[in-house]
This record gives sequence, C-alpha cells and structure tokens, in this order.
Amino acid sequence: MLLEGIPSAWNKSRVADRIEVNGMPILIYAVDSPQTLKEAAVMLSRTWAHEKWRVSNRVDGENVIILGVKDGWSKQAILSSSGDKQTQGYLSLSDLPAIINSDQKNPMPVLGKHLRKPTGTHVLNEVRTVDDNRVSILTTMTNNYSIEQNIAFYEEDRAAHAWKLAYKRTTDANGATIFRYVSADYQEATYTVNKIGEQTFVIVNWLTR
Repeated sequence: MLLEGIPSAWNKSRVADRIEVNGMPILIYAVDSPQTLKEAAVMLSRTWAHEKWRVSNRVDGENVIILGVKDGWSKQAILSSSGDKQTQGYLSLSDLPAIINSDQKNPMPVLGKHLRKPTGTHVLNEVRTVDDNRVSILTTMTNNYSIEQNIAFYEEDRAAHAWKLAYKRTTDANGATIFRYVSADYQEATYTVNKIGEQTFVIVNWLTR
C-alpha cells in the first residue's frame, strides 16, 4: 500500500523493523529519486490521487509534504532536494484515521513508563524503534524545573542503579546539556536538557541491546 505507484528507479529502504509513535505502529521507508523535487512531488501526488487517496500538499521550509488519506489509512511523504536534480525523503503509513474514528474506547498508551520522572513532568512524544535486536525509545518531556534540577534528578536516578556516566557536555549553540549513562548489561540512556522560555525540555534516548 505504501509503495504502490513508486517508480522502480526510486531507491527504497525500510527504516527499522518496527516503529511506534506514541504507541501507534507506523511503517516508514527512506527513498531516493533521480527526479527533481518538483517532479517527484507532482508525480507522487498524481499517483496517489489516481489511486483514490484524498491528497493534500504543503511546503514546510525546504520540504514538500504530501498527505494521503483513504479507507482509514494515512500515508505521508516528506521530500527535499538532495542536490544535482535529485530528491530524497521518507514515506510513512499508519491507520491513525481508523483509530480516531473507531467507536471502541481504546485506552491511551502510557508513555515514558520506563523512566522515573520529576513530579509535574509531562510526556509530549515517544518513538519506539526496534531494529536488529536493538530497542530504542526516544521520549520528549517538559517540566518547570531548571536545567540544573533536571540534570541532578537524572544523575541521581542512574547512579542509584549503578549506571556509569559516559560523557557530559554543554553545547555552544543553545546551551543544552547532553549526558550519557551506561549500564553493566550494555543499556544506554542519553539525556538532552534544554530550556526554552519558561519551559525545560528533556529528551531521553533509551537504548537496549
């Protein structure tokens, strides 16, 4: 369904064995096209429309985003120019429309349940990726504590589990602090803590091999 109508000249490769965004399974392919960005976007839009998908397009910076909806399914293309009159991007497929329109009272998934969090922390987004016997969980959270308070909380939390600090640094670009802890059984947790306005954002990439 996702790759229907994609020319054979396009290179296509699946991104990970399994991806879940906020608990919802999603299929993602990376693509490379020998066409220009305009040619690739027009071709894809027309192909999806011909296959009876309800298609919409928009430009977001340097990206062209194409969305198609049909029979409870949603697929999306995010395309950008890769230079030399070629195009690269990603195609994704999910059944989000069917989930939204379902009469069943499906409980919302519990996000960030593998993490201990400061009181008042809200989980904004979570992406779980399974690939080659590796599981990566990327969780984005926010709270009203300072950068220093968040760092102290998570450093204390990992130290209590006998994890070791692998590195810690502060970026010059936006002042974010990045630090990584590793466990004896090869788990990793990389934390990025940054403040925007009055809100502090914490991004945790939890990797299990």
